[in-house]
Parts: sequence; structure tokens; C-alpha cells
Amino acid sequence: MKQNRWLGVIALGALLPSAPVSADTIFGIYAGIGSWRQELTGEITSGLADINVEEDLALEDELNSVFYIAIEHPIPVLPNVRVNYAELNVSGNNSLTRAIDFNGVSFSLSEDIATEVDVSQIDLVLYYELLDNVVSLDLGVAARWMDGSVTLASLLDYSEVDYDVVMPALYGRVRADLPFSGFWVGAEVMGLGYSGNVLIDANAQVGWESKLGLGAEIGWRMFDFEVEDLGDLDQAGIDISGPYFALNYHF
Repeated sequence: MKQNRWLGVIALGALLPSAPVSADTIFGIYAGIGSWRQELTGEITSGLADINVEEDLALEDELNSVFYIAIEHPIPVLPNVRVNYAELNVSGNNSLTRAIDFNGVSFSLSEDIATEVDVSQIDLVLYYELLDNVVSLDLGVAARWMDGSVTLASLLDYSEVDYDVVMPALYGRVRADLPFSGFWVGAEVMGLGYSGNVLIDANAQVGWESKLGLGAEIGWRMFDFEVEDLGDLDQAGIDISGPYFALNYHF
């Protein structure tokens, strides 16, 4: 496991009680919708041996939807609310170079298999604005709900694993506006490690917003996910990364 890599994320929570809290002077809504180009690497285990998602399953890169909406208000004692949604729908076809076992079903050497991975994830984020000037800083807590399935099928065999999990996390976002241009740069991270489970979802972005509130952003997003004993999955260690693009609106 890579928990030591995420100790810096856990330290983020220490800032929450001591930092001053500010709020928007007016009510505001931020929304965005876009696409994320996802490349998967890593391993999953539901049986006797690890299965490599690239070498064994040949999962292909896919373009999937992302969406977010955030509501900010002028009441300092109450947190702002943000909801994120992302899809992960990828597939692959491969002729096995070794025998594998998945959830009690054995697939033989040279057997042709088709793989489908279908995951939906929803984040509920509660956060405070600690800075709200040329540089803005948000810190808070989050919960991520992931609901998904992994299916392996050949001409003779079929195996499916379903899982449903909610994972807590810490949340942070920073943004710097470039004066008089409408352009901005930012970064966002959500993550936590506990009891053999690790969640880290981070992105860096460059964006532009018009005076009417309509804008766009491009960036790079990476998601590391490690769990043990998740339903029929004995273990999973998956990295998802790639560029994304989104249109957004602030009103």
C-alpha cells in the first residue's frame, strides 16, 4: 500500500479548526460539465492471483463524463456545499497469456475474454472559504460513494463482481486569478488513507471566465484507489489519469 504518500493529505485536516473562516458576500452557484480522458493502470484481485488491468484485460482509454455543482452563501458558520459526479465506463478484449481466476471462475490460457468496467462515483463536499481574494482557498471534508461492477466474459465462462462503498476524505482547493484577464489557475485534491484503504483524487487546471460568468477549464486529473475486502473484490489498486475539459458557469 502507498499510505505514506498521502500523509500530506491527512495533514490538511489540521488546518480546519485553526484557520479563519470567510464566506461569499452574496449567494453564488458554480456549475460545470465536461469530459475526462481516462487511462487505467493497476491490479484487481478476486481469487487466487492479481489481475493486471493492462496486460491481462487490455482495458482501453475512454472518454467519460464529469459534472459538478457548488453552492456558496454568506453565512460564515455554515459550510458551503459541492457535489461532484464522474463516470468510469471502460472495456477491453484480450486473448489471455496466462490462466486467471476471477470471483471463483477460471479463465484458461489463450482464452478470448471481454471485460466491462462500469463505475459511478458521487462526492458530497462540505467546505469553508478560508481565503476569497485574488487567491482563494477552500478546505473541508467529503464523502465519496462509488457503485460499480467488473465483468469478465468468454465464449464459455462468465464472472461479475459488484461493489458499493462510501469512503470519507479531506478536501482542499486553491485558485489564483490572473488580474484583468479572466484567466485563472488552480488545483484541487480530495483524499485520505485508513485501515489499508487509500483514496486520492487530484487535479490541476487552467481556466477562463467571462464577465457574464460563462467559462471553460482544461486540466489533468489523477485518481488513485486502493481497497481491501470490497464486496467480492479481495483487493484493488487502480490508478486513473488523463486530461479533462469542462465548460462552467458562475451565477
